[in-house]
Amino acid sequence: MKIGVLLPGCFTDSGDYLADARALDAAGVDSLWLADDVFDPWMVLSGIAAVTGRTRLAAPVSDLEGAAPDALGRRMATLERLSRGRLLATVTAAARPADTERLIACARRAGPAPLLLQGGGQGQSLLGARLADGLVAVVDEPKQCHAAFDHARERRTRDARTAPFELWTRVPAPDGREAWRALREAAEVVGATGIIVPADPRLLDLLRNGDEEEDRSDLGLSQG
Repeated sequence: MKIGVLLPGCFTDSGDYLADARALDAAGVDSLWLADDVFDPWMVLSGIAAVTGRTRLAAPVSDLEGAAPDALGRRMATLERLSRGRLLATVTAAARPADTERLIACARRAGPAPLLLQGGGQGQSLLGARLADGLVAVVDEPKQCHAAFDHARERRTRDARTAPFELWTRVPAPDGREAWRALREAAEVVGATGIIVPADPRLLDLLRNGDEEEDRSDLGLSQG
């Protein structure tokens, strides 16, 4: 099960923020995601790329980026180089399937980064199965994405696609080891290959110590 961590889109102290990213990278998370609500996520990810070494960086691609394909290409090429090949492009599904296809094609032309489609409906699941390298279900609980994942898997089976395909679901921040264990088990039931969990003070301890019962909450993330 891959673990992705959703970092806040805004911060006060950049040193603490980047230290958290570095600690999560050292703890072995698969990818770091950003809430696209305040600061420019591409600039923030560039800073994170400089202090991490193995974690993939999930960069959002929306209609805004698709409206300027040349600028998107430069951004993706820059972040791909700064991260030494750790870029993960996440395309937000547009209102119309044709616009989503255009966004995916634009991101594909921009570089070799794996591409995930963020969407929840059947149409978006089928589109992601056909054109993307994975699907991110925009729901709050793993059980709600069961149908979307099934549609994607069935479509790929019909098309005889055998390349790896990522299935991501969002989960709430766990309040302890038992909750952390239950969230992962719920994601496995629906066939998810990865979960995206919000950054939380206890998360680093859970990642470092797995299911051990020792309480090390003093190792919490600095953003609180």
